Amino acid sequence: MNAPTLFHLHYHVPDVDYAATVLSSFGITPAARFGSVDGESVALDPDEDAPRDFRLRLQTNRGGTADVTLTPAPRLAFDHFGVIVDDISAVVERAEARDWSVTENERRTFLVTPWGFRIELQSPDSDLVSELGDASDCHFREVSLAVPVEARDQIDRAIRAVVGDVSNLRVVPVRESTPAVTGALLGGSEVETQRFDMRSLVENADAAGDHARS
Repeated sequence: MNAPTLFHLHYHVPDVDYAATVLSSFGITPAARFGSVDGESVALDPDEDAPRDFRLRLQTNRGGTADVTLTPAPRLAFDHFGVIVDDISAVVERAEARDWSVTENERRTFLVTPWGFRIELQSPDSDLVSELGDASDCHFREVSLAVPVEARDQIDRAIRAVVGDVSNLRVVPVRESTPAVTGALLGGSEVETQRFDMRSLVENADAAGDHARS
């Protein structure tokens, strides 16, 4: 069996275009935009002009096997991370045994942890994973999940017990109270900048808030 691998991050940002420009330096470029016009759902290619009155709901950005979703919001905030696992049913069973909430739809399964962050599960043969590119172009080498100091060991053990030993996830103790993926190291031939900081997704990092600090 393959070790679970983190491939996906989701952030809320004040300026999606600015954040997408930042991600481009890591080899992660816009893939699609999803929104609505007069209540009707609209999907756009990255270079396609938005129709009048288009309201953006989210934008997907991809490079190799690294996938980042951006959604517009008043302030920078972390939403969730996604992991590829061989056996989703087994992971769900272990999560439910610990009284974690589980939500599912046609394309995604989410674990809601007791610490307020969610983990998305995808299988290696899912439609979403099949849309990813080549890891040699771009991939997450190491992702830092910042968690409260006093809960670090408990969270680390729980993730390992439920999801498995995620090969590229590091649980880091910090003073802030809200868990968030605050940084990552990327690798690949298309990566210009290797060290990603969540705060770089906004122009004024000092105003990002405690939940955005590493």
